[in-house]
Amino acid sequence: MIRAVTAFLLALLLVGCTDINTVGPVVEVPLGSEQRGVRIAPEPPQPGVTPVRLVEGFVQAMAVPEANYSVARQYLTSQAATQWDPREGGMVYRGSVSQDDEGRIRVSGTSTGDLDADGRFTATGEALNHDFGVVLVDGEWRIGIPPSGVLVSDYIFERYWSHVTIYFMASAGDHVVPDLVHVPDTLLTPRRVVEAQIAGPSTAVAPVVRNAAGAGTRLAKDGASVDTDGTATVALEGLSKSMRDDRRRLLGAQLLWSLTSIPRVSGLRITNDGEAFPLPGQNPAGVLELASQQGYQLLSRAATSDLFGVRDGIGGRIGPGDAFLPLTSDDVPVSDLAVSVDGTLVGFIDAARTTVMIGPLGGAMVSAIPGWSNLRSAQFALGNLWVTGEDAEGYTHLLSVDPQGKVAEVDVSELTGRIVDFSITQAGARVAAVVQRAGGTDLIMASLSNVGEPRLSPVMSLPLMGGTNTRLRDFRSLDFSGETELVVLAEGTGNRSVFRARLDGSMVEDLGPLPEDAMQVSALPRPSGDAVVTRSEDGTVLRRDVSGRWMRMDGLLQEATFPG
Repeated sequence: MIRAVTAFLLALLLVGCTDINTVGPVVEVPLGSEQRGVRIAPEPPQPGVTPVRLVEGFVQAMAVPEANYSVARQYLTSQAATQWDPREGGMVYRGSVSQDDEGRIRVSGTSTGDLDADGRFTATGEALNHDFGVVLVDGEWRIGIPPSGVLVSDYIFERYWSHVTIYFMASAGDHVVPDLVHVPDTLLTPRRVVEAQIAGPSTAVAPVVRNAAGAGTRLAKDGASVDTDGTATVALEGLSKSMRDDRRRLLGAQLLWSLTSIPRVSGLRITNDGEAFPLPGQNPAGVLELASQQGYQLLSRAATSDLFGVRDGIGGRIGPGDAFLPLTSDDVPVSDLAVSVDGTLVGFIDAARTTVMIGPLGGAMVSAIPGWSNLRSAQFALGNLWVTGEDAEGYTHLLSVDPQGKVAEVDVSELTGRIVDFSITQAGARVAAVVQRAGGTDLIMASLSNVGEPRLSPVMSLPLMGGTNTRLRDFRSLDFSGETELVVLAEGTGNRSVFRARLDGSMVEDLGPLPEDAMQVSALPRPSGDAVVTRSEDGTVLRRDVSGRWMRMDGLLQEATFPG
């Protein structure tokens, strides 16, 4: 135990949460249904504590939310302790505590993002410099100016917070769309998940989802719990007893998928106003089983993990030993290809980049000639092929092509700049794009609404911070690697690399440096998100193996892509 505690405190020191060791022990607790792993147990401020140690102790105490942050409040003046509201949100940061030349105790560094009261993260990448207003109270130093909400070091945030996927139903289609909230591990309970569900989606996805729970739904006094068999029982109030079966089906799907954030959950039972609330498809015991709900989560339909590519104008599959297995002939040279995540559809862009061909894998193809040029970045989502193309004036547009060859243009008027590359989640609700703007490339995230005329809205820049407080730049390519994660090819600290990131920017991981001429990245959309390849300008393809090393593949490719 001593060895584990020493290692943990050393890790805190190395990541720069504070300048020197903080007060308070770290204890290990048993795993339970609502508490996991190692917990931090800070002590109250000790008599005679110095101002720097006081602030360091407070920063660490903010990592413990139990009893409404009772330990952290002891570091504050009585007035500050009364006024401070740690549940209004907070900030995730990288930095350290120090004393300036005028004796003020500050935490300085970089804010990686803001947390709202519901645990939604907004990436910022802004400078942080907070003066805690340390004052003497009856001979002891106390903090008079706490931050707004809590300050959470990125080390604590990544290791001692749960990054929870809350699901809502797509506005168009009967499948779930993920949304992220972030909760301290010790507060991750079935009740907290259901509360997040009832609170509704973030502004980022609100335009493209619906909440089957509906307005007026409340969590009842009995709350939510999980039994030893993995069945979650959720007590609600305010549901209509005359709710139609189709809506009950959607309610059960989104709530059960959200509750999978709790370990062991495999089924759902709902009560409403104290009475059983039947769900279509439930078993004779009144339990809706997760095994019956797989079709609502689109990544569960993934069927093939093969890599595909283009070599010498021929589209093909990469087989064992990096063998190239042609899907097309040299009669119709192609420049780009895509395969649907379920392996049933294939799409090609011809060598001139003016024609799209789409059809069943191994079957007859339909050609679409929409009158655009420079067609690029082919990919599938929701059964349609998506590409970018330029109009007669050279402006770039986002286009979708259905299996019958019908072309639809996406309204991108809210997006300023030229789309260099893009990727769509398999749920069809979110688009990430590399956009060329004055001064370089930017990474943006947008919702893709398919109700009425398809459009991107809202469109927001996504600042990503590398491991040395350096904001990523010079983006070249990107691809979603899972429901809530993507990989981006960018420059961090002077070297080009692939970075894995959450779609809200709350996590950025460097997957290793690459050649300077690397220009494309592709990932297999899976929950694990481990399969990644890159392609250089000369056609060299590097595949990331299970040990995290980049291994060169045999043969050159003009395009390399996983299904999706």
